[in-house]
Amino acid sequence: LLGLFAIAWVGVGFVGSGSWLALGMTVALAAAYLLGAQEIRRFRSASTGLAQALTHIPQPLGSLADWLARVPVPLQNAVRQRVESGRGALPGLALTPYLIGLLVMLGMLGTFLGMVVTFKGAVFALEGSADLGAIRGALAAPIKGLGISFGTSVAGVASSAMLGLMSAIARRERMDVSRALEQHTAGALRPFTAAFIAAEHRDQTFAALQRQADALPQVVTQLQALMEQVERRHQQLDEQLTARQDQFHREAAASYTDLGHSVAQALAQGAPLPALYWRLA
Repeated sequence: LLGLFAIAWVGVGFVGSGSWLALGMTVALAAAYLLGAQEIRRFRSASTGLAQALTHIPQPLGSLADWLARVPVPLQNAVRQRVESGRGALPGLALTPYLIGLLVMLGMLGTFLGMVVTFKGAVFALEGSADLGAIRGALAAPIKGLGISFGTSVAGVASSAMLGLMSAIARRERMDVSRALEQHTAGALRPFTAAFIAAEHRDQTFAALQRQADALPQVVTQLQALMEQVERRHQQLDEQLTARQDQFHREAAASYTDLGHSVAQALAQGAPLPALYWRLA
């Protein structure tokens, strides 16, 4: 309001003076000032929304996206990166730093243009008359216009100072909410940080390795039992094979013995050779 009052006060002085150039520059100053003030208003509104979201973090927080829905849209991506990776800064003012300097430049430009017009009028007055009284009267209007033209510099400097003050306050608020975000990142939002997730993965990996190490003796015991079972089975198969071979040898020996008795009986009875061959077959 102070910045607008300074611009309006200077602009009212130009209304009845006929200096349309200075009045136009004052209107440009007001437009630039309002543009910067509007950006600062949105900037502070986003900071306030983030501060409110930080003070109302649900516990327990199941998902980061559920909480980010409460954060103002312009800050959601920056806050997500800040929480998850711990890197990146919250966005700052884009146009306002440029507009602060632009207001001073516009004020000075209006003054310079007013001086050019004034000097042209003074030269015209000096060249148009040789009478001292007439010259004084002719120079009165340009000199008065010169004083009015400096009003644009006053408006530019005043509005620039007020816009700079608002910008400093807005940046201070953003720094405060950024520090609050850091504190909550180390507290309620810590389960969603990259460091916590990595540490949790390491813990899970270590637990899995520990379970494997604990299960290794059981596996060794089971393998030993399996090897003993295989060895017993091998021994049983060897014993069965040996027993079958012994049985085969006994049966073969008995068969040969019977055959020998049959051959002996046939020879003793004087059986012909064909009959003997048939018996052998």
